[in-house]
Amino acid sequence: MREDQSVAEMANEVLMRQAKVRADRTGEPIEEAMEVVLDTEAGQQLRELRDGPHSEEGVEETQLDAARERAKERVEDLGKSLGETPGHPAHG
Repeated sequence: MREDQSVAEMANEVLMRQAKVRADRTGEPIEEAMEVVLDTEAGQQLRELRDGPHSEEGVEETQLDAARERAKERVEDLGKSLGETPGHPAHG
């Protein structure tokens, strides 16, 4: 994976690698192996990444966005566990 690689390129690279491994292992044509890979749950998720709205974003940018979203969710979860609501700190 390269820093300047798009999400679509990264997802396609992983799908191709998995299809090649399967084709080498089973002896089936690469096209058939790709169909089997795409039918798996992981393959479907990679296809969504490849074809989705963020497919042209850079991998690094997408990773940063995902990290920011996870951090935001953790802060919100922590606030809920402390009995706070946004803008209204818990009294105690």
